[in-house]
Amino acid sequence: MSAAPVLVVEVDGERFGILADRVQTVVGYQEPVPIPGRPKPLLGALNHHGELLPVAHLASLLGLKPRLDPLRSVVAVVDWEDGLLGLLAERAHGLLTPLTRVRVSQVLGRWDGPFLDQTLEVEGSRVHVLDLEAMLGALAERIR
Repeated sequence: MSAAPVLVVEVDGERFGILADRVQTVVGYQEPVPIPGRPKPLLGALNHHGELLPVAHLASLLGLKPRLDPLRSVVAVVDWEDGLLGLLAERAHGLLTPLTRVRVSQVLGRWDGPFLDQTLEVEGSRVHVLDLEAMLGALAERIR
């Protein structure tokens, strides 16, 4: 049995997966416009099809070192509460359907931080699939 497809992004040298059914689209990096009085986790907002799209750096949410490469960085647009949220990542590796699940307790990778749902092995690499519900719930609590 195969696992659900995930969008694989890179953050601080580690690969993370976001369940594809939560991702609306992926856009190239644009400088977010600062929001006066914005809560710390949010970088600002982008114009996304005429709507303001709040953007948070995925590295900051995961307690990792934020990095930015304007030519490679991407914003994954995900469902959030009653709207959308942009998650800034260093780069996207594409959409994958992993074939092998690895028990979290067996993972030897260096990242074992918060919001880990499961770890998958894809073509010999480990992908840490995020518990997006928990992560976005924690973000909502921080900005209220």
